[in-house]
Amino acid sequence: MEILRRIGAAALRRGHLLTEGLAEALGEAGRVLRFSRGLLEFKARPDDIFIVTYPRSGTTLMQHLLVLLAGRSVEELQHISQAAPWFERSLATGALTAEDLERLPSPRVFKSHLAFAWLPRGGRVIYVTRDGRDVAISYYHFYRSHLRYEGSFAEFFQRFLAGDLQYASWFKHTLGWERHREDPRLLMLSYEELVADLRGALERVARFCGLPLSEARAEEIAARCSFAAMKRQEHKFDFTTELLLQRGYRPGSFLRKGRVGEGKLELNAEQQEAFLDRRRRPPRRPDVELRLPLFLR
Repeated sequence: MEILRRIGAAALRRGHLLTEGLAEALGEAGRVLRFSRGLLEFKARPDDIFIVTYPRSGTTLMQHLLVLLAGRSVEELQHISQAAPWFERSLATGALTAEDLERLPSPRVFKSHLAFAWLPRGGRVIYVTRDGRDVAISYYHFYRSHLRYEGSFAEFFQRFLAGDLQYASWFKHTLGWERHREDPRLLMLSYEELVADLRGALERVARFCGLPLSEARAEEIAARCSFAAMKRQEHKFDFTTELLLQRGYRPGSFLRKGRVGEGKLELNAEQQEAFLDRRRRPPRRPDVELRLPLFLR
C-alpha cells in the first residue's frame, strides 16, 4: 500500500507539472497571437515616439520626460501608462488593441523593450542604454522585489551573462539597436547622459521629436523628472502596483536608487572580468531575436 501511495503521489506531481507547463505554453501562445494580430493592425504615425530600452536602463525617466514634453502630467493620471502605454505588453495581454491605440491623441508616446526586428516601422525611436553592470544590479533587485526571485546575485549574474532572463540578452539587445545608430528616425541616449545633464538631454529629445520647449518649461520638466520628485509619486510609475500589492511585494522598490556606476563598485573582480569578456564576444546576428514570448510576459 505504501508503494502504491508513493507511486500515486509521484504521478500526481508529474501531472501537476505537466498541467502547469501546458498552461504556460498556452498562455505564451495566446500572448504571441494577440501581439502579432495587434502588430499587423497597428497603424504608425509620423509623429509617434517609441521609447525603447533593455529593462532597468532609464525607461521610466524617459517615459516621464516625454509625457511632460507632450503636454501631459502624471498628476492628472492614475498611472503613466495611460499617457504612454507599454506597447507590446498591452497588445499581448489584451489590455489594449490596435483600435484602442488608434484613438490616442498625437503625438502618441509608447514604451517598449522590444528588439529592433519586432518594433513597428514609422515614427521616431529613442533608445536609452545604460552600463550593463548597473543594469545587472538593478535588474537583480527588481527580480527580488517584483518577481519573487530568491537566488543570490552571483547566480543571477550568471543568468544575466547568458541572457536567461525576461527580455533575453542585454548584450544582444543593445548591440542590435546600436547597429542602427545612423537611422535618422533613431536617437540614442545613455542613462548616464540623462543623469549628468538632464537639461541638455531634454533639449536634444525636444528637437528630435519636434516638440516645443521654452526655457521656463525646460526648468519645470527637469525639476519634475528628478529622481527625488519621481520617487515621491512612485505608484504612478510602477506598472504592477495593484497586482503586486496583492502578492505582498515591498512598496517603494520599483525606482530603487537611480545611481550611475554602482556596478563597478558592487561587482567583484571575477564578475567584472566575466562581464567584459562577454561584451568582447558580440553575437553574430544581434538583429534577430526569435524568443518573442520572453518579450511578452
